[in-house]
Amino acid sequence: MSKLKMSIIGLGRMGMEHAKHIAALTNQLEPVAACALDDEQLATAKELGFKNTYKDYKKMLDEEKMDAIVVASPTDLHTEMCQYILKHPKKIHIFCEKPLDTNVTDETESLKVYHLVKDADIKFQVGFNRRMDKQYRAAYNQIQEGKIGDPQILKITSRDPFVIPIDLIKRIGGLLVDFTMHDFDMARYMMGSNIKEVYAKGGILIEPELETVDDIDTLALVLEFENGTFGLIDNSRQAVYGYDVRVEVFGSEGMLKVENVNESAVEYYNKDSQSNKNPLPIFMDRYEHAYISELEQFIDSIVNNKPVVCSIEDVILAQRAAAAGLESLKTGKPVQINNQL
Repeated sequence: MSKLKMSIIGLGRMGMEHAKHIAALTNQLEPVAACALDDEQLATAKELGFKNTYKDYKKMLDEEKMDAIVVASPTDLHTEMCQYILKHPKKIHIFCEKPLDTNVTDETESLKVYHLVKDADIKFQVGFNRRMDKQYRAAYNQIQEGKIGDPQILKITSRDPFVIPIDLIKRIGGLLVDFTMHDFDMARYMMGSNIKEVYAKGGILIEPELETVDDIDTLALVLEFENGTFGLIDNSRQAVYGYDVRVEVFGSEGMLKVENVNESAVEYYNKDSQSNKNPLPIFMDRYEHAYISELEQFIDSIVNNKPVVCSIEDVILAQRAAAAGLESLKTGKPVQINNQL
């Protein structure tokens, strides 16, 4: 079988992660071209094995032959770039990092991408990597097998180890748009139902400077799903002990919990105390295998014409949940979600 020719746009922290994995999957992929504005990033892409580098993604699309492309550019460029690729004469499968747009309250551009995808004979996968984490996947499979009966209550905790730079928040969106977006997708995924209503409470308890970008650092959410079940989400921008992400699903016949992953499963006990390792320090470490797996699943969907693991519908519905959360924060009231596409 011939290798898929794959390129990438964007070589920031997520883009470089994807670039490394593209380069590593040499049995399935041929790294073709990389596009970024930073010379050092482009030099690294060359070292990884990408044949050519560009600073203009349109020129790259015109000049290079490729089967698929990863869009890992700054979030506010996702819709523009995806629309351009989808309108290009070449048939190119697209893997796009989430979300489609930082402006979740106006989904005009996201819906343009949606309609272009529906009209195109290509695979379009979104980077909700947690779906491909082996721990969450194991819990999901057991839910599907009926191990806990009918799911009734979902609890998700997501806490970053430190407040990311304000300039980065400006580019990727606030807490609900960039961070909680993963939790909205995980909630729909685990409960097998769309989110019907969001009630949000949040504020600034850690970093006062967040007020300058109209953001928060601490958030609590109550969700109601279309099937009548409920969910609870708590977020923080600073857990001093590490990257704290846990999921619990309670059902009529039992409960499933996905706890933190740490560097060691060894716990120490003596007559006075007990100790164990803190959670892994950052999401890049926690989900390294999930990033590889989602790329492998994208390849499989192209080669074997299978559905993608996370579709454009999934990201738009997650963005609508984020928009409802933002409105709820402003009004202090629960907000209903329209899940029709």
